[in-house]
Amino acid sequence: MTATAPAAPAPAPAGLDAAIPQLVGVLQQLGRTDLADRANAAGARLRRPATVVCVVGEFKQGKSSLVNGLLGRDACPVDDDVATAAITLVRYGDQPAAMVRRRVDGQQLAEQITIEDLPRWVTEAGNPGNREGVERVEIAVPSAILKQGLVLVDTPGMGGLGAGHAAATLAFLPFADGVILVSDASAELSAPEVEFLARAAELCPTVLFVQSKIDLYPSWPRILDINRGHLERSGVRVPVAVASSALRHEALVRKDRDLNERSQFPGLIKALDEGVVTPAKEHAAERSAADVRAIVSIVRTGLEEEQRLLDDPNALTEVMAELEQAKSRLEFLRGPGAKWSIVVSDRVADLSNDITFQFRAAMRSISDSMDEQIENLRNGTEWDEMVRQMQSEVAEGVTRAFVAIEHGFAAIEAEVVDMLQEEQLGLPPRTGRDHSIDVSSLWTAKPLDEKEVKGKRAFQTGVTGIRGVQSGMYMFSSIGSWLPSAAGALLIANPVMIGAGALFGSMQLLDDRKRKLTARRQSARQQVRKFLDDVQFQVGNEIATMVREGQRELRDEFTDRLGELQRTYAETAQRAQADVQRSQQERQARAAEGAKALAALAAIEKQVGG
Repeated sequence: MTATAPAAPAPAPAGLDAAIPQLVGVLQQLGRTDLADRANAAGARLRRPATVVCVVGEFKQGKSSLVNGLLGRDACPVDDDVATAAITLVRYGDQPAAMVRRRVDGQQLAEQITIEDLPRWVTEAGNPGNREGVERVEIAVPSAILKQGLVLVDTPGMGGLGAGHAAATLAFLPFADGVILVSDASAELSAPEVEFLARAAELCPTVLFVQSKIDLYPSWPRILDINRGHLERSGVRVPVAVASSALRHEALVRKDRDLNERSQFPGLIKALDEGVVTPAKEHAAERSAADVRAIVSIVRTGLEEEQRLLDDPNALTEVMAELEQAKSRLEFLRGPGAKWSIVVSDRVADLSNDITFQFRAAMRSISDSMDEQIENLRNGTEWDEMVRQMQSEVAEGVTRAFVAIEHGFAAIEAEVVDMLQEEQLGLPPRTGRDHSIDVSSLWTAKPLDEKEVKGKRAFQTGVTGIRGVQSGMYMFSSIGSWLPSAAGALLIANPVMIGAGALFGSMQLLDDRKRKLTARRQSARQQVRKFLDDVQFQVGNEIATMVREGQRELRDEFTDRLGELQRTYAETAQRAQADVQRSQQERQARAAEGAKALAALAAIEKQVGG
């Protein structure tokens, strides 16, 4: 499937940095602390946008080392054995700190730990099989690359990119700003890796492929050319970079600029900045600019009404009637019987039902497919492949469900905005939320065949065959005792007895294999059923939570914006009544203040491209 490059974001207004502090000053002079807080939030988003980049790949490809190289310091544990066993989020902090989020007896726990104690929680050696129930670890480090809001996510190895970890990572990608797939230079990209890149490019705005460990393999340029060919033939158009984390580490220790260039990290950091961080900043800037324009529109409406009254005091009755009408309309819109509120409730209920039905249908389809495959199941190797495929399909269903939720809420918001367009609410674009469902963590099934010592298994097979031979020889010898002596002597002759025993022995072995195969298939059905039940329980709860949170966010967002407008009209009415009581000189002074504020707002709007 061909992956297309994401559209370039609109350029950020050049004067936005200066416009926001100016707007805050105007709002504070007017006493609009609520709008000043909103403008400050827009400024904070502009200064440090949240940019999430996932680092993914198979086991031992150098993901954690790459993250450390980007940070310019050791933050994620690196080991000769399989290191990262839990998702690790690395964000900026003035001082190094770490927090473990885990689930114990169904309860969510957050514990502060030291950086030195990280291996105990995030490595396979320190936390085998994730016995501590770690869901993710959050690290804060004072790194320059993180200071502008970049968050790096170090993920566990995905074991062939066809198992649950890979699919769970794909399920997270619609809510990330970028993804880096790491594959070392020891071999060319595998088919699952190319397929993963193609799927990731569909789900995530920016995808970057990094070939790591180029210091260990002199033939890395040839491997890189082969990989470019694989990507081109598959229609996967993603930026490609190379890197050596070992050279980067030595360069930082020695402060060697030439060695740092040889590590190729400057080029990687540039590609990351231009491909992921800069577009995220521009998107954040556009959101902040939209907030500024909406705030200016709200404040200007009230000031223009007041200016109109100051110019013509006889218009008080008309102005007050218009303001009261606007206040009454907004008061009704903020009430529970407002049409937009009913629309939100109805649409959210429909969305929840649709998502739940589609997800259950997807799980039922997977269950039916697995039943058909289990009927033809022969051995444990086939079962392992079936499990990987099943977990991938389940995670794909999870991805579709959560992406559909985000798209559904965006559609609901757009519908409500159309209903309230005359109110000029100026809502910023929605941002997606991540979720914490990892389908691979729900797979707790046991092997279909109990592990046995090879010699013991051969001994048991031999015993079964001997019993069959013994039974066959005993039966034929019994029959021979009832026959005439000549026929009986022929029947119990050695070749005949041995052949009969061998026949019955093979039949006994065949029956034993059939019993084991039946037991294996029954065990497979039970494990599939339990896994799908667990997935539906966990994901169903997560879907319900996301729907409730989304509905609450929509309700609060629209209510807050309507409240800002209502306060604007109420304060304008109060000032209008007070202005009528002022002297001519006081009204002139007030009109001058209003004109100055309007001029400042016009200048701010011009700076942000309003």
